Amino acid sequence: MRAFIVRPFNTQSGVDFEAVQRELIAPALDALNIEGRTTQEIAAQGNIRADMFRMLVSADLVVADLSIHNANVFYELGIRHGLRNSATFLMRANIDKYPFDLSTDRYFVYEAADPKASLGRLVAALKSTLATRNVDSPVYEMLPALKPPDPASLQAAPLEFREDVERARDGGYRGDLRLLAHEARGFEWECEGLRWVGRAQLKLRAYPGAKETFEWLLDANEDDLEAWQRLATVYQRLAVEDASLSGAARSGLLARSTQAIRRVLESPVATARHLAEGYALQGRNVKSEWREAWKGKTGADAAAAALRSPLLREAADLYAKGFEQDLSYCYPGLNAMSLYRLFTELARSQPLVWAEPFDSDDDARLSLKTCDDVLEQLAGAVRWSMRASRNRLDRQATRDEDESLWLSMSEADCAFLTSVKPGPVAQAYRKVLSAAPAFDTSSAREQLEIFRLLGIRADIAAAALAVFDELAPQIGASPAAVPARVLLFTGHMVDEEKRTVARFPRNPEAEAEASRLITEAVSSEIAQTTGPMVGVSGGACGGDLLFHEACARLGVPTELYLALPPDRFAAASVSRGGPSWVERFNRLRTRTVARVLSDKAELPDWLSDRTGPYTLWNRNNLWMLYNALALNAPSLTLIALWDGAGGDGPGGTADLVDQTSSRGHKVVMLDAKRLTSL
Repeated sequence: MRAFIVRPFNTQSGVDFEAVQRELIAPALDALNIEGRTTQEIAAQGNIRADMFRMLVSADLVVADLSIHNANVFYELGIRHGLRNSATFLMRANIDKYPFDLSTDRYFVYEAADPKASLGRLVAALKSTLATRNVDSPVYEMLPALKPPDPASLQAAPLEFREDVERARDGGYRGDLRLLAHEARGFEWECEGLRWVGRAQLKLRAYPGAKETFEWLLDANEDDLEAWQRLATVYQRLAVEDASLSGAARSGLLARSTQAIRRVLESPVATARHLAEGYALQGRNVKSEWREAWKGKTGADAAAAALRSPLLREAADLYAKGFEQDLSYCYPGLNAMSLYRLFTELARSQPLVWAEPFDSDDDARLSLKTCDDVLEQLAGAVRWSMRASRNRLDRQATRDEDESLWLSMSEADCAFLTSVKPGPVAQAYRKVLSAAPAFDTSSAREQLEIFRLLGIRADIAAAALAVFDELAPQIGASPAAVPARVLLFTGHMVDEEKRTVARFPRNPEAEAEASRLITEAVSSEIAQTTGPMVGVSGGACGGDLLFHEACARLGVPTELYLALPPDRFAAASVSRGGPSWVERFNRLRTRTVARVLSDKAELPDWLSDRTGPYTLWNRNNLWMLYNALALNAPSLTLIALWDGAGGDGPGGTADLVDQTSSRGHKVVMLDAKRLTSL
């Protein structure tokens, strides 16, 4: 969380405002773990006005000291009051008259002669301000219908960061996206950076990473409606797709999805599109529950159970309600149309089941006629909505290809629901799938499978599914099998000749002992695991290469991660061990494709302002860890060949041990002191 402090500087009117900052404001923000800056801090960087405007709008909290009549302070406070409706905290020393326009506002009053005496009260007052989020801007109090602008509009993520996200997305590197999300935190553009990463993760269906990213986004801005919407989807997909979850865990995720949807629907700033999406998400969750009602059944039994469940009609009505909120958004309308088509066709194929809840056959026929009318109305409205969307896209100077692909898939789905012959439907799907080899087709395929399983429009569904099967290699390979365990390794390199205190001596005995320790650790993890395993490590001489070699002997495939391109990495971290280690590194590269983090030792420019020590090697450790986590294994074990001491520089073995253990994962320590006692 970030604060911006609006205050006078130096000593004026008998108040030492630097002491107030040093002894009162700064300690209070520190106590609440809030970062704070003033215009004085940004003045040296140039373009102070642009930075000031951005911070006044984007800061989670503005603290304004109005002790004296200072034009700059009043000007900045006016900007804040005009652009944000809450979280503006007023304070003053009781030494001057209140300005007339602010005389009715409440102030926190401190003693100018002893600012630190008010520290406890200030911490409590700031905490209360952040917790309540009451409207405190006189502008928004007088004009309650006025909506504050989105602070994100002034928080654009750096171009280089966005390009890194795009490269990771296009390459399918889920772990890289998790690293970028981690690194975006703490910057002023944090929210937009996380949004970029989260959207990329959803495109890759990297739901565990997307869950973490959007939850971080809510940590930064709990009112972010997109984050709540995306998390509603993520929680639902995790509940549906993770077969390893217990029933309680699955129910918990679905409950969190429902809560996230409620936050969207109850938001006072929700737009028509937000509401449409919210009701559609509710419909999808109910649809998932409906599928459970007939899961495992086949043929007529499945059709009867699907029709008897009241959840089918409930889901259809929720989608229809979403479409009513925004008729330009065809997605909920199309889904409502799909479920009503199922509903009416199931009623006709199962007339006895359909008639069960009605007192008479006439009531049953009348109810079915009503559903037919709703379906007809939906079909017409959805077609017009899609036509309008297509015209709008065609008018764009730069076409949004993703939106165009989604619309094309929706048009194919609509053809499936309305056509009477399989041929045109199959051709419609073939057209969109051929044009989008990396497009996410899971939703469309899921819908077709439901119709096929329930025997509704089964011949048309089969023809369409045959196209999906035909183009499967082009659409993209199936997701890689999830390993039962990931082994992440970190360990000492072979000592340089000039090293005075030995850690991994340059002798055969030390190498043999290190190899034995690593082999035993890997063997132990294999014995505790049922299912496939994957090893993840760097390629430095010493522990890294010994780990890859031990895994190869024991039949565990490994992934190789290099901080720098192979030649530069070998010069920095392999050749120190001698020619034999270089040969072993080269052999590893022939059997394992290496991932490379960076082409230079310097951090990207967008990371240059990161607070605290952070180097390529710190980044490399996190990169390996997040790529290991992105494999989504139920278990992750870090094997660390370590003497327990700090390294020669940042980003060493101690760093990765700390990063892994702090996230609650298993760490197996191999005592590297044994290597020096031989």
